[in-house]
Amino acid sequence: MFKKIKIPLLATLAIILIFFFQSMYLVKLVSKDLVNKDIAELISFSKDLEKDFEKINFKSTLIYQYAILDNNSRVIISNLKQIPPNFNFQILTYKSYVFYKHFFIYKGELIYVVTSKKIEYGQLVFLTVLILFSIIMAISLIIYFMYLSIVKPHLEQKKMMNIFFNDAMHELKTPLGVASINLEMLDVKTKHTHRIKSALKQMKITYEDVEYYIKNRQVDFPKINLNLSNFLKDRIKFLSTIAHSKNMEIISNIEDSLCIYMSEIEATRLIDNNISNAIKYSDVSSKIIVTLKKDRGYAVFTIKDFGKGIKDPKNIWNRYTREDVSLGGFGLGLNIVLNICLKYNISYKVDSDYGKGSTFVYKIPLYTDKFLDKVI
Repeated sequence: MFKKIKIPLLATLAIILIFFFQSMYLVKLVSKDLVNKDIAELISFSKDLEKDFEKINFKSTLIYQYAILDNNSRVIISNLKQIPPNFNFQILTYKSYVFYKHFFIYKGELIYVVTSKKIEYGQLVFLTVLILFSIIMAISLIIYFMYLSIVKPHLEQKKMMNIFFNDAMHELKTPLGVASINLEMLDVKTKHTHRIKSALKQMKITYEDVEYYIKNRQVDFPKINLNLSNFLKDRIKFLSTIAHSKNMEIISNIEDSLCIYMSEIEATRLIDNNISNAIKYSDVSSKIIVTLKKDRGYAVFTIKDFGKGIKDPKNIWNRYTREDVSLGGFGLGLNIVLNICLKYNISYKVDSDYGKGSTFVYKIPLYTDKFLDKVI
């Protein structure tokens, strides 16, 4: 899903950034315009002071402040609420006040008039809030429409997929069980019953993959001290029926007494998916080599086949990915394996030579006794 929304997200981010910088530029222009208007008012006020200089002691205003300086810049009269750091300026903006310095000749003496006005940022604050609100609204609308056009359909599709899987599980479970039981009761061993048994086991693996896919986020499968060596031998025995239906041989080299801490269900998914894939994608009458050996603190589980190989080894771990659609399946197997590896800190890798075969290697941490285990 991220790939679908990546371009819209980047486009949205670009639009928001453009809108933001344009807005900041507009705020800057408005701020500059406010200061320029204040300066124009101060210039006018300074001229009024010059005209009424005789009555300057009686002049008062709530908007403007002023100071009269002599030719040495000493303050004669002042009602400035904010004193500038110095008087060496003509126009100055300082601590939310704008100052304007003007001079004239009075009775042969040089007089300086400094006028001041507090900058009213109300308009600027209103504009800033309006821009911020507009940005928030724009982002909200974009996210909402993105949700409607991309995320919601994806969630609905996922919901429908889960409903489909649940319905499929319900419909498959009973007939699969009935077919398996009745095949065992027939106690007839021919090439035809062998093929039926192989097909039923393949269906069982697919069924268990889907069941695990549905339940793994809701169910915490109990972990046990699992003898992986014996468990792997049992799984190979179970899967050999499928291999024999293609006249294939599973060659195993399993070191004894290697134990891991994992649930049986997840260990089954890890082993069955890898070996069944090796069978599925290998040529008739070929071999599959399964090895399990100890390497320091790990049990190294390796499956090597001599089949078609893999075109894109990185892509096979993605959900619903199938190298060969004609061979069926839901494309869940290796994605389930990947999630199990991440859950149990199992390192994994695949080496594939397209047209010649593939080798999957998993390094599973070995089980180590804890103090409480020994006490119990």
